[in-house]
Amino acid sequence: MISMNDNGDILRKQLIRGATGIAFFQVINRFLLLLLGVTLARGLGTDGYGVYSYAFALLTLLVVFAELGMPTLILREIAAYQSQEDWAHMRGILVRSIQVVILSSIIIAMIAALVLNQIDMWNSIAQSETLIWAVILLPFVALSKVIVAAVQGLQHVVRAQSVEMLVRPTLVLLCIGTIFYFYPDMRVPQYAMAIQLVIAVVILFLAGGLLRRYVPQQIQVTPTKYQTHQWLASAVPLTLIGGAGMVNSQTDILMLGFFRTPGEVGIYRVAVQGAALVAFGLQAANVVIAPQFARLYAQGDYDRLQRLVTKSARVILLAALPVAVTFILAGGVIAAWVFGKEFMQSQTPLAVLAAGQLVNAAMGSVGFLLNMTRHERDVARTLFITAGLNIILNFFFIPLYGMTGAAIATSISLVLWNILLYIIVKKRIGINSTAFHAAKGR
Repeated sequence: MISMNDNGDILRKQLIRGATGIAFFQVINRFLLLLLGVTLARGLGTDGYGVYSYAFALLTLLVVFAELGMPTLILREIAAYQSQEDWAHMRGILVRSIQVVILSSIIIAMIAALVLNQIDMWNSIAQSETLIWAVILLPFVALSKVIVAAVQGLQHVVRAQSVEMLVRPTLVLLCIGTIFYFYPDMRVPQYAMAIQLVIAVVILFLAGGLLRRYVPQQIQVTPTKYQTHQWLASAVPLTLIGGAGMVNSQTDILMLGFFRTPGEVGIYRVAVQGAALVAFGLQAANVVIAPQFARLYAQGDYDRLQRLVTKSARVILLAALPVAVTFILAGGVIAAWVFGKEFMQSQTPLAVLAAGQLVNAAMGSVGFLLNMTRHERDVARTLFITAGLNIILNFFFIPLYGMTGAAIATSISLVLWNILLYIIVKKRIGINSTAFHAAKGR
């Protein structure tokens, strides 16, 4: 006979094993995206890479609003319906979420096309065609994310994430690399974005195949039930939170593209990619240790929680420090060697962004710590504050200092985000999240 403690141990091991698998996927995904960035930068040059980066940043932002929070909602609801064997509502949310996302994607794509036309973002053939492909790509990306989330909700997390984190970037890298190598005339941003569209269709079919494989057969013979108003009411705040988070991550590139040249956008995009490597240890660690945060908090074991938070923050900082120092001192040289000599100009923005990410790493897992201890509303409020500040700062600094101004605005917003969440963590759960806390005990 298996005891409750044994069940808890089994569940804990499953959580850790699944989280470790996702962390491994993140490492491979980061490597693949870096290779893709190098391929695009070397193939397209600063101007072409800037056009592509701007269009992709816009696509990334629009996808969040096209999803209407459905990926997070469907993951949560399908997991609940499966545990309750409520096949009627599971079928309902699958059908309704797909319908909603298709409709919202088409509407947002049409609005985006009209707005871009009004603000004169079609001032070159490369720019206009790349933006058109990005707008067409929108429904396919949004819909595949919903389907992948549904597969996750059915407790096939690793298989679902492998489609987005491994298969998609691998196929894009192989296709773009092959075409750029054998057909030099096709080294233009619009073809690169068109390839993204082709791969998005492939990913959509692969995700759909996974869903058909793992969806319970009971829903195929069960009458459909809907709770549309309730689902949409839950999806609205999720959309707002996701939108604020994406504004924080894409504002600098979008506003830089609005005020400055595509060449500067391309150079700055390389700086962003480099700086992201500084905090990669934080992102990977969050996935692995987040379940432990929730477990220790639920048990009321604050001493062990504090030790775990402190030790993880120190490991994260030790991993981030040499990367940040290297980029601060020689980021331009490294960028020129990896991406091409014209990207030497990324030195200053890369140094500023790397410094901001180093602070981010030193402050520890503040956001995840609050989310795992049921204080997600505090995270959402802080996210809205810093997103608004980020827009204001970019609007002020980019016209004055260009790429460096975008880096300054982004780093200030990131540091403020961490400081505010650090204060909230201390207030709500009495934990010092930083790497500098003198933890007691073993």
